[in-house]
Amino acid sequence: MTENVDILIKNAILITMDPKLHTYGNGTIAIKDGKIVDLNKTSRIENKYAADKVIDGKGKIILPGFINTHDHLFQVLMKSLGDDLSLLYWWPTAVGPFAEFMKYDHMHYAALAGTIEQIKSGVTTTLDFQYANPFPHASEAVIDAWKKLKVRGVLARGFNDADLFNINAGKLIEPADEALKDAEYLLKKYHRTENERINIGIAPAAPFVLTLEALHKSREFADKYKILISIHLHESKNEVKQWKEMFGKSEVQYYEEKVPEFLGPDVLGVHCVWMDEQDIKIMSKHNVKVSHNTMSNMYLASGVAPVPEFLKNGIAVSLGLDGAASNNNQDFMEMIKTTALLHKVARVDPQAITATDVLKMAAIDGVRSALLEKEVSSLEIGKKADLIIFDTNNVQMRPLHNPPSQVVYCGKSWNIESVIIDGNIVMENREVLGINEQEILIKLQELADDLIEKADKVDWRRNLWINEE
Repeated sequence: MTENVDILIKNAILITMDPKLHTYGNGTIAIKDGKIVDLNKTSRIENKYAADKVIDGKGKIILPGFINTHDHLFQVLMKSLGDDLSLLYWWPTAVGPFAEFMKYDHMHYAALAGTIEQIKSGVTTTLDFQYANPFPHASEAVIDAWKKLKVRGVLARGFNDADLFNINAGKLIEPADEALKDAEYLLKKYHRTENERINIGIAPAAPFVLTLEALHKSREFADKYKILISIHLHESKNEVKQWKEMFGKSEVQYYEEKVPEFLGPDVLGVHCVWMDEQDIKIMSKHNVKVSHNTMSNMYLASGVAPVPEFLKNGIAVSLGLDGAASNNNQDFMEMIKTTALLHKVARVDPQAITATDVLKMAAIDGVRSALLEKEVSSLEIGKKADLIIFDTNNVQMRPLHNPPSQVVYCGKSWNIESVIIDGNIVMENREVLGINEQEILIKLQELADDLIEKADKVDWRRNLWINEE
């Protein structure tokens, strides 16, 4: 007797990313009520199930959805405004002058466009580090976009309460109490809603825009609600240099001395580029996770994070796209390959980071970093059905010899044919469902133009690329 399920994907290569890294050359997955209810060799289970939706997976690879553990979705409106600048010059040039003028529509359409691009590159969960809050409850603009697109997201309500390096944080500075009050509002209204797809965290932005009091309060708040904390750490060489000149030691070493309770397994450190052996030992000791932002670190010339050393010390390393003002896209597939190649050449070691290592970062360590480990990240019975269907029937993927490796080294975003989140088909045959993508793009350009005008940067933007003399 057959059992009815919602979706049946048959005859596909399954890369489970479970703890034993099982793969199936010809496998089938059964999905019901948003969860994986069975998976195995096709010959063992194909006759056990009937489904409303049957997908022929011949020539396809099924993978867990990718986890993007760091982003600033509002920055989609600021693509390419900060080219060829280092971090401490980039922010006051490409982000700060515009962020204070944003309204609901700016943030909402930026989040829609950025999330659509992520879906098309295999992302099923994204962590948005929402530190720009120029109007009340600004984070709701992002959450509303996620609800429309039916994705899984962690909204980390960010804030700055100081400006230690004088980077003109200005109107984006707010007292920690006010920021945490808004985070509490978001928690009560949205946390674990949309069938638990929406989650809330907090994000004290970076050491040079925070007081120690803000860190104390962040720790108390996170402990109270059992939620994630994300913070930028050790991003650029100049940042760490200035910090040591002011305080005599690195940021992580200073925090362990002054606010030892802050560091912990619920903390996700972002970037973590300029860390020495002592810093890495502190991170490992406190089980702090790392979001490695490969493309952003390269774009801003921030440096190469010591990822192999993190892994050797048992630190969970995930992958983050970062905002589109420092990337300048939201293409996760591009980042996967670049991550592997960057560390090989930086260490002059072809095994410094392998294809399997990168896939672990994109999935297993992604959910560990986002505190969603019990729900998603692997293709396993009982896990929520967040997965991607990757087409190999094209010239750059054939001949097929080593599917996991070829996803990393041969794959492109256009290989991702369909995306399923929480058992819902969110993208099918490269079309994101439930929205009019072209209308969103038209509106996005209008809003970007509006933001440039409000910031009085029309001539400046024109001069970036037009020379009519």
